[in-house]
Amino acid sequence: MVLNFQNPSLSELLSVLNPGLSMASEEVLFVQGGRPLCGEAEVQGSKNAALPMLAASLLATEGQTVLHRVPPVKDVLVAMEVLRRLGAKVDYDIRAETAVIDACDIEEFRLPEELTSRFRASLLFIGPLLGRFRRAWISEVGGCTIGSRPTDYHYRGFARLGARVEGVAGGGIDVVADELNGASMYCDLPSHTGVENLVMASCLARGESVIENAASDPEIVDFVALLRKMGARVEGAGTRRVQIAGVEGLVGAEHTVMYDRLDAGLLMMAGAITGGDIALKGVVRDHLHVFEAKLQQMGVEVAAAGECVRVKGPQTLSPINVVTTFYPGFPTDLQPGIMALACIAGGDSYIRETVFEDRLGHVKNLRAFGARVSPEKDRLVIVHGPAQLRGAQVKAMDIRAGAACVLAGLAAEGRTGIHNLYQLDRGHAHIERRLRGLGAELERL
Repeated sequence: MVLNFQNPSLSELLSVLNPGLSMASEEVLFVQGGRPLCGEAEVQGSKNAALPMLAASLLATEGQTVLHRVPPVKDVLVAMEVLRRLGAKVDYDIRAETAVIDACDIEEFRLPEELTSRFRASLLFIGPLLGRFRRAWISEVGGCTIGSRPTDYHYRGFARLGARVEGVAGGGIDVVADELNGASMYCDLPSHTGVENLVMASCLARGESVIENAASDPEIVDFVALLRKMGARVEGAGTRRVQIAGVEGLVGAEHTVMYDRLDAGLLMMAGAITGGDIALKGVVRDHLHVFEAKLQQMGVEVAAAGECVRVKGPQTLSPINVVTTFYPGFPTDLQPGIMALACIAGGDSYIRETVFEDRLGHVKNLRAFGARVSPEKDRLVIVHGPAQLRGAQVKAMDIRAGAACVLAGLAAEGRTGIHNLYQLDRGHAHIERRLRGLGAELERL
C-alpha cells in the first residue's frame, strides 16, 4: 500500500497502523503473561534516525530524497504530514517502508501548530527551514513527559550562526536571519536533536562551523551519512566535536535507515524476562555494548547466530545496578524496561536515572503489577526482587514506560490491559504482531 500524503486527513494518517480507527478511539493492548518466547523477529528501522532524515529532506532544492526502512511509527507518520503541510510531496509505501520526498518547490516556513504539539522531534524542522529560507516559525512542541528537556542550546546555536530568536505574541518562536555565517557552538548537554538541528542549519551557512560537546549517538552518524550523500560537508559525527563546512546547496539522495537500537533492546528484554530463547535480526551489538553487558550480568545469554543475535533468558534473573547516561553509556530509554526485569530478579537492584528527572513515572505502573520498588530518592530507586507479578490495568504515560508495561505483562500471571497505546505506537511499530510471532499472547482491541 502506497500512501500519497497529499490526500489523507490527520485522523486517517494517525490511524494508519490500525485502519478504521479514529484518533479518538480508545485502544487497549491485552497481554496474557507467563509464556516463554521463542522464534525469530526483526528489529524495526530507527525512529530516531528517520526523523532527522525526514527533516533534512527540506534542504534539497533538487531531486528527491528516498529513504528505506522507515518505520511506520506515529511520530514518523506525523513528521511526514508536517512535510506535506510545508508543501513537500510525500509518498510512503508502508509495506516496503520506503518514503519518497520531493521538497524542491516548498515556500512555507511556518510549522503547523496542531502537528508540532504531538512530538518533540518537530524541533528538527527549524534547522533546515532556517538554513534554506533564513526563517522558521514554531509554536508548541510535544513529546514524552519525562522532565525538563531544554531547547535553549538549539536557539543559542542558531543565534551564534547569525539568527534572531524572537517570541511571538500568543506563543511561538520566530527564528530569522539575514544571513547565516559559520560559528563555534557548544551544547551544554550532548543532545542528539540539538546536534542534528545545528548541523542542518550550518550546512547552508557561509564558512565553517564547529559543534563542541556534541552527542555521539549512532543515529547521528547515520543521519550525517545521508547529509553527505546530499552534498553536505560534515566531519566528526560520532565524536564530541563535529565540523561543518557550508555549501551552496544540497540535492536529494537515497539512504537506508539503520536499525532501531531501542526497539532491539525491547525485544531482547522480552526474551529475557520470559525466560525465552529468541533470534533477532537487526541487533547491532556495537550500538548496545553497555546494555548487553548488563543483560549478561543478569544471567541472559547473548550471542551471534548467523545474521541474527540469539537471546536466551535464565531460569532466574540476577539483580543489577544501572546508572543511565549519555551514549555510549546505558541508555535512559532502556531504563524503564530493565527495571521491569529487575522486578523479578533474585535480589535488590539499584537503578539511578541521571538524564531526565521525571523518567521514573513507570514505577507506579510496575507497582500495580505487584513490584516492590522503594520510594525514589535523588533519582535512585531500589527494586526489591523477586516479586510475583500479576496482570494489571495500566496506562502508558510515554513510549518507554509503555514498553515497560509490555514487558511486565509478558512476565505477569494473568491478563494485563495497557491503555493509551498512542504513546507506545509513537516508538514501536507492529509490536503485538512481532511478539505474537515469538509466541506471546497479545490482542489489541
